[in-house]
Amino acid sequence: MRDVNPDRLNSTLAKQYVFDIKGLLRRAAGLTKANFSSLLQGSVVLFLTFVVLGVFAQQYITINDDGTYVFEHQSIIEIVAICIVAPLLTGLYMMGVFVARGVKTSVFTVFQFFPLLLLLALTQLVNSILVQLGVVLLILPGVYFYLASSFSLMLVADRKLTPISAIILSCRVFNAYWAQIASIFGVFLLLFATVPLTFGFSLIWVLPFYFSTMGLLYQELIGEQGVGTEASENDVNESSFDA
Repeated sequence: MRDVNPDRLNSTLAKQYVFDIKGLLRRAAGLTKANFSSLLQGSVVLFLTFVVLGVFAQQYITINDDGTYVFEHQSIIEIVAICIVAPLLTGLYMMGVFVARGVKTSVFTVFQFFPLLLLLALTQLVNSILVQLGVVLLILPGVYFYLASSFSLMLVADRKLTPISAIILSCRVFNAYWAQIASIFGVFLLLFATVPLTFGFSLIWVLPFYFSTMGLLYQELIGEQGVGTEASENDVNESSFDA
């Protein structure tokens, strides 16, 4: 059964949510076990998509004798990749959200958000630009934008916000509990570090666990659209970042 709390987003922005990192990760692990098959199948679809895109892009890369390389049509290929990956990535994030809401999912859920392709691709493109600009500006701003924009794709898919509105609201949510959310990403940084040590086999658990955790985190901090949580684009655009 769905747990709908219309005041969830407002409580989060007011910093009234009680953040239990260990409890949240424990619950996410339980959800991952209960929905492992669909989450793993969705993760495989995303992984194979990256492999196919990598093989496709490789034929346009020429490595010179001095070690430099030329990537022909790089901008076009990157835009095409974003258009393909963004809806799939959103589908996996939303699988985690649906799992947290008690909604049954399948591997086909990954493809559910292709009708929002343009909005999702634009959101992902803006996120990438912000991260790259942040990396140029002494790295830390890039890390901030990477973490702070982590809810933006889900906000576009779930609440039908515009890309800019979704990114701003995502940053506001992150700012309210930046230390706790950053700690969760730190845990997954360590988990993903095990991938080369296990020859990639740890991805079988880590990827489903990651998307399950992100979905649960979204549901806990933002939740479903309700009367008390209705975040219109005017409200989002007129709001400043809460420190």
